[in-house]
Amino acid sequence: MYKCSSNYCYFRLDIKCALLLHNIDENFNFRELKHFGHQHPLTLIENPDDQLVSRADCYRCRKPLVESLYVCLQSECRFYLHKKCAKLPALVDHPCHPSHPFILQCPSRNLPSCKVCEEDEYVGLFLRCSPCKLDIHIKCAWPPPIIEDRSHHDHPFLRFFRTDMFTCNACGVDGNYFSYICPICNIQVHPNCTSLPHIIKTTRHHHRIIHKYFLQSNQKEVDCQICFTQVKTKHGSFSCLKQDCNFVAHVKCAMEDDMYDVIDENEEEEEESSDEKLGSMITSVIERNQNGDATKIQHSCHAQHVLTLLSSIDEDDALDLDDKHCDGCMLSMSTCNSSFYSCCEAECDFLLHKTCAELPRIMHLWFQRGPCTLESVDFFFCGRCDRLYSGFAYKSDEGRPYCLRCARVNSHSLTFPGHPHTLVFDFKFRGKCNGCGARCDDDGAFKCYRGKDCTNKFGLDFACITLPETTRHKCDQHLLTLAFHEKKQQDPEQHYCDVCEEKRDPNLWFYHCAICDKSAHPTCVLGEYPFFNKKKMIGSTLPNLFSHPHEHDLNFVKKMDEICSHCGNLIWEDIAVECKHCNYIIHFECCEPYPWRQVIC
Repeated sequence: MYKCSSNYCYFRLDIKCALLLHNIDENFNFRELKHFGHQHPLTLIENPDDQLVSRADCYRCRKPLVESLYVCLQSECRFYLHKKCAKLPALVDHPCHPSHPFILQCPSRNLPSCKVCEEDEYVGLFLRCSPCKLDIHIKCAWPPPIIEDRSHHDHPFLRFFRTDMFTCNACGVDGNYFSYICPICNIQVHPNCTSLPHIIKTTRHHHRIIHKYFLQSNQKEVDCQICFTQVKTKHGSFSCLKQDCNFVAHVKCAMEDDMYDVIDENEEEEEESSDEKLGSMITSVIERNQNGDATKIQHSCHAQHVLTLLSSIDEDDALDLDDKHCDGCMLSMSTCNSSFYSCCEAECDFLLHKTCAELPRIMHLWFQRGPCTLESVDFFFCGRCDRLYSGFAYKSDEGRPYCLRCARVNSHSLTFPGHPHTLVFDFKFRGKCNGCGARCDDDGAFKCYRGKDCTNKFGLDFACITLPETTRHKCDQHLLTLAFHEKKQQDPEQHYCDVCEEKRDPNLWFYHCAICDKSAHPTCVLGEYPFFNKKKMIGSTLPNLFSHPHEHDLNFVKKMDEICSHCGNLIWEDIAVECKHCNYIIHFECCEPYPWRQVIC
């Protein structure tokens, strides 16, 4: 509380009011405003200080607070309005919609998307026409009258309000109410398409692609090489700069999820170099056979010993290698049908498929922007299939790791035995995976490009696409083959897993032995973490990618016939995690991975 220093004056002010003396007129009346967009009264500040200006943006226009503004004095509120924004009328007449006036409204939880920018994540004021069910963000309602940027277009674009829909000449997508026209080129585009880059390099194609407003082609119908739907040749698209390459893509597809780099037109394109030309992880070749194959090598991921090339194995040898895995891809060596490298040292069990040893050091992945570098990692969660892995990983510049199985999916479109149509990867796919039944709401999935022509909304995530086609399990002496649906027509209640003896959904994928007529869940056959080498982790600490209910760190140990302190079941495998200080031991599978595990290993 502040009071007058005179003993004869009884004037007093609350501290909040005292700090705003410059906002009180000669009659001691606050200059307040009751705004429909906020529940509390707002107080005018003519010359805000720098500290107040830096707090937030104007609630209406989302621009910095650099002039007179209205502010809410409630301590829990952060509501600010420019003086001019606060005086906007409640009813707004707009040339794009002369039929009815717009009503200025505050955002609600169920705000439909803006008809201009089609975004629905917006917290500012918006214009609404209820009879026409039309909503437009304030920021989109008054775009600049002229846009001139010679780096994107040779002539200035002029704003043109419309009362009907139009097709954008830059991207071929329909637009609403607002457009920009170039009278010289006789084109009409979306506001956002006035700044389209001229040349880009997308992860979906090996060459640079150029934007054209009209595609010259001898073919009447041209399909987009990303989504495989028709490209309208009379409207804008991207096409390959190479004359002998017929790659064409929609603007929206080529620029999807920022999977592209803008190229300077004056920059000369470097000579194309494939990943194979960038060098492998083989540091030296010690010996070659008559066919030119490297029979003895040194590899950077196992530099301490020499590796020797062995020929493919037969059925009898496969049983001996049933418990051994490739230290690159972590697949069982018992299913190996090609040559592999083995360490020359008798006490070292390092094994590597020949194809894994010859992998390029640098690889460009179509689902990752920028090059990825091959590294050997003790443990990581793949940034695509979300599985826990040991062995080789391709890491992006940000440190995001990808397993070899995902890295070897070399195209965004593919054919798969489990579906008759071509599958195309969609980063925004939302639905269930037809292989495992899991939701694909975060990382996208391969979907059927036939769309409505397909009998169901078919989709497959990376985890199912990269499942091993064949594998072994102790429930059967033969190789188990991945099956996509039941061939026999029988009661769904009769489908059981021959490993866990629980019911099995016949519409989901499973492993099957045709000789013994045995079927099992993929998780039951492969295990919870089939590509993680727990044995090589013995003695090391459980990584911080996992959570557990114990107060101390846990270490990998070799144990059997112990009782798990977490679930109470028997530890029947020989690998578990235990505390050095306490009598606490649990299954490794009882440790829960953190949700942020994919970021960096």
